[in-house]
Amino acid sequence: MYTVYNFIYNFFVIPVICILSLFVKKINAGKKEKFGGYDFKFLNRTIWIHAVSVGEVMLAITLINKMNPKCDIVLTTSTPQGQELAKNKLSDKCKVITYFPYDTNYAIKKAVDAINPKMVIVMETEIWPNFAKKMRELAIPLFIVNGRISERTYKSYKKLSFFFKKVLDNYAAILTQTEDDARRFVSIGANKDKVLTSGNIKFDLEEPDEYAKHKYQLLFKTFDKNVLIFASTHGDENQLLIDTYKELTNIIPDLKLIIAPRHLEKVEQIEKLFASRAIKWGKRSLEDTFDDKDAIILDTTGELGKVYSAADVCVICGSFNKTGGHNPLEATIWGKPTITGANIKNFRYIYKSLCELDCAFVVKDTKELKEKIFELFSDRNYMEKIKSNCKYAIEKNKGATDFTVKYIEEYDREQYERN
Repeated sequence: MYTVYNFIYNFFVIPVICILSLFVKKINAGKKEKFGGYDFKFLNRTIWIHAVSVGEVMLAITLINKMNPKCDIVLTTSTPQGQELAKNKLSDKCKVITYFPYDTNYAIKKAVDAINPKMVIVMETEIWPNFAKKMRELAIPLFIVNGRISERTYKSYKKLSFFFKKVLDNYAAILTQTEDDARRFVSIGANKDKVLTSGNIKFDLEEPDEYAKHKYQLLFKTFDKNVLIFASTHGDENQLLIDTYKELTNIIPDLKLIIAPRHLEKVEQIEKLFASRAIKWGKRSLEDTFDDKDAIILDTTGELGKVYSAADVCVICGSFNKTGGHNPLEATIWGKPTITGANIKNFRYIYKSLCELDCAFVVKDTKELKEKIFELFSDRNYMEKIKSNCKYAIEKNKGATDFTVKYIEEYDREQYERN
């Protein structure tokens, strides 16, 4: 089966990537490193942490801040957005931040020669067959941390469980977010003795920074204003969300909007939508404020987590299309009520926990979205109660990072004593 995989990957996947990289800037990013062209070489062993993109980098930040390693950390990502965030947030903690290699034997060998890892930690679920096999051959422990498998992915993997069993045998341990995730890993072939439920690192957020809250209230001039945020919007959501905001301005006095596109290339689209609807808009990069603007586009990277503090109600997007939603917890830590669309397949368990504790709300369409936003802005006492509920929800679910760090440190110590 590895022969078939390598034939398809090397003679079909890689050529397609090379062609697309000529036209798609983000695919071309890190091309040299992805093919094995690393311009550094560690003589001492390192800890290699891989976080594919922005969401996984946020997890890596939480994990690395809890670690006390006796060797250097190398962080890899697969996307330019992940690189940018990692370099902004982790340059002082990681010796090198670079790109993960393609799953070819040559690129993997070059990466291992350069990074010289004593262990590899993969955030969430990136399963690369050749990479996993090579780690086993080199006796380098490979971990999946905060692992999850969506229902859709599970169905696909299950059909190839005869192959994934061989791949997953190469992992030292798989630490999962939920017991359902653990069962799915075992069902597709993972050794049940290597699969543990650690909880979700996403709940282990830093305590709210009141200085940051005051800073962003000043930056946006949000004092005594009703502020709504549409967070992580996708291109096919922007029009319906902006129309919803426009309708809400008729019933909520002085309603202001912060809109944070998931991908910055959609900023121009949002600008055109605002212009066509006669909405006075500005941009965070230009330091515009609500003194003379009704809406501000968050067109910067790495600020969203703190910008939530300046809003009253947070709408988490990627859930009004087929994306599957985005993480609401960065808003929850600030005590903010979160609203999401119905498609939350990627964060089903997080939303289940938050909805049960009256912190988050799932709406089926923009009509219900408008009604829920109006309900929240109309009852400040209710929003204060939600703030307390949010604090309890975070406290109830935290601890996965400590579990993970302790497990990895004990595993490393046992390996050292054994050798």
